[in-house]
Amino acid sequence: MNNSFFRKFLTLIAFLFCATLTKAQLSNNPVINVSKITIARDSFGVPHIFAPTDPEVAYGIAWAHAEDDFTTIQTLMLTGKGKLSTYLGRKGAPIDFVVGLLNTKATVQAQIGQMDPKFLALVKGYLMGLEAYGKAHPDEILNKHVFPISIEEYLSATVFSVAVFCGVEKTLPKILNGSIPHLTGFTGEGSNTFAIHSSKSVSGENMLVINAHQPIEGATAFYEAQLQSEEGWNILGGLFPGAPLIFHGVTPNLAWAHTVNFQDKIDVYQLQTDKAHPGEYKVDDNWLKLEKRKIKLNIKGIPIPIYKTVYNSIYGPTVATPNGEYFSMRLPSLMDAGALQQWYAMNKATNFTSFKKALEQNHLPMFNIMYADNKDTIFYISNGKMPYRNPDTSYHWNSTVPGNTMATLWTKFKPLSELPQQMNPASGYLFNTNHSPFLATDEKYNLDPKKYDVNDGYETYHDNRSRRAKDLIDPLDKLSYADLKRIKFDRSLPSKILFPYGFNADSMFLVDENAHPKLAPIIITLKKWDHAAVVDSKGAAIYNIAYYLVPKIMKGRKDDMLTLKEAVDVYQKIDEYLKKNFGRTDIVLGDLQKLVRGDESWPQGGMPDVLAAVMSEPYKNGTRKMNSGDAYINIVSFPKDGSLPHIETVNTFGASMHKESPHFADQRAMYQAQVLKPMTLDKNEVLRKAEKTYHPE
Repeated sequence: MNNSFFRKFLTLIAFLFCATLTKAQLSNNPVINVSKITIARDSFGVPHIFAPTDPEVAYGIAWAHAEDDFTTIQTLMLTGKGKLSTYLGRKGAPIDFVVGLLNTKATVQAQIGQMDPKFLALVKGYLMGLEAYGKAHPDEILNKHVFPISIEEYLSATVFSVAVFCGVEKTLPKILNGSIPHLTGFTGEGSNTFAIHSSKSVSGENMLVINAHQPIEGATAFYEAQLQSEEGWNILGGLFPGAPLIFHGVTPNLAWAHTVNFQDKIDVYQLQTDKAHPGEYKVDDNWLKLEKRKIKLNIKGIPIPIYKTVYNSIYGPTVATPNGEYFSMRLPSLMDAGALQQWYAMNKATNFTSFKKALEQNHLPMFNIMYADNKDTIFYISNGKMPYRNPDTSYHWNSTVPGNTMATLWTKFKPLSELPQQMNPASGYLFNTNHSPFLATDEKYNLDPKKYDVNDGYETYHDNRSRRAKDLIDPLDKLSYADLKRIKFDRSLPSKILFPYGFNADSMFLVDENAHPKLAPIIITLKKWDHAAVVDSKGAAIYNIAYYLVPKIMKGRKDDMLTLKEAVDVYQKIDEYLKKNFGRTDIVLGDLQKLVRGDESWPQGGMPDVLAAVMSEPYKNGTRKMNSGDAYINIVSFPKDGSLPHIETVNTFGASMHKESPHFADQRAMYQAQVLKPMTLDKNEVLRKAEKTYHPE
């Protein structure tokens, strides 16, 4: 299976409400008057959508986003249909297989009749906008399988996307290749968020940093937009291709940010089977039938369909390993098709009370949420749809649990009140950089991890970004807006580098250069490095190469440090790498690491686990290309006079994926210079300054 490809299809979900809908209600489309939908493009090509109703706004963002990146949006639609391989060929087959295995469409079909009619109207408006764009631009349609798009297929794709976010893309390959632990977290791309209370702010204003670390191109690269209707919807922020709303951003009264959290979101069960009971598995004293289904894959380039067998147990979707063992996966995200509707409620919230009410719907199965508003409230929660697991200590919920007893089958979920959360701590700030929810502020005011269920698997550690952020925040009595920007854009590791994530290279700083004279220049360079990942740093270049090399040498070891012998081996490999690709060993980080857009490239600072993080992949002639990290940035402050928030943003490249567009890379220079552009929620100001206004027709 292509693990990395799963990640590219993370767009997001749908939501559960209490009203029951008839088939006639489900089939009705909202009334759309395209002449009343205005798309205003600002000087950076960012679309601001204005319309009377929410469905008309959704229609408008579908059209505008399709103008900029129709191809990526269509891949999501094909994903929901289980037809991605009709476009991508063999590369799309693993996605179609997992969509079939997880059977997300069945989840949607079981719950769609209970969903909020207003939410369904929003989604229908969005799909109508996509189909209208496709009819107007038939030459841009990928293949005959894209349209028409049913609402069930769309929501199926979003349920699948959240399941991927919750760990399927890492867990399933481990099962299939036999490396899943038998009966005996995760690392992430990053993300930062800071909420500063008015009491900690020099200006007396609440402030929030929204800063996702995401892939910088593709299906999970953030797209910026403003969405405003006459039904109380007004928000600016980031969304993924295929989304009808904002995932995190700012409204006139409040703002929130997401970061990925790593509590235990997925459980793996090993079933008990034997040859005497073919097609069955044992639970307690009973042999149950293993449900069996065939998945049909229509793969481009292969003339006949390919059929794959998948299974289902009482625990969830089930697959067989190559040696005939059966494992089931149980995910809260597959049991609730409601996250997208919850995001819609968050989009429409007008104060903390209504925002908290949206969170209490408890349909969003993951993500830290950091909040600030114009009423002196800051709030943080390590959000998730956490099950009540059996507290018996013989069950190892962070590994593999027995799939032969009802004692491990959980069915109920914890309310929001039982999740780690804080509001307005006396320290005056809250922050998260994918580290522990129990280290979210000053030590005197942190939550006590002993008060929370150990089986939830919450993180308990600092990472380098959180440690560095603490070092920068704590000495300041109050933070100015400039301080907040400086901290957010910091590119240094802490003075004492931490080594989570299976990269423990502390011993590299202990190697005696005198004992290895041929390697002495690079050893000395690394030892003298000031821990700053700036473009002209020689030490940063060496450390960056080591970051991607050391895990291969450690072979999955997470707690052990490299031995001195292994550290010398790393230096030897770095020396050979530099001489082979650059002809010298004194290169700087900007020689090694590039930001690439189209046919152009530029030196890029940053590295993994600094606040302005950069992850990279091999590129040309030994260089590395940034593929994810510090991406969409949105910094907000709320004036004390109650006026609209002050907003500054920047995206990695630009609004358009078309090379010929002036907005293909017009934010790139600002992004690299760590400069933000002013944005506004004021409709009159947007229209007055807009470079282009038009209707989607």
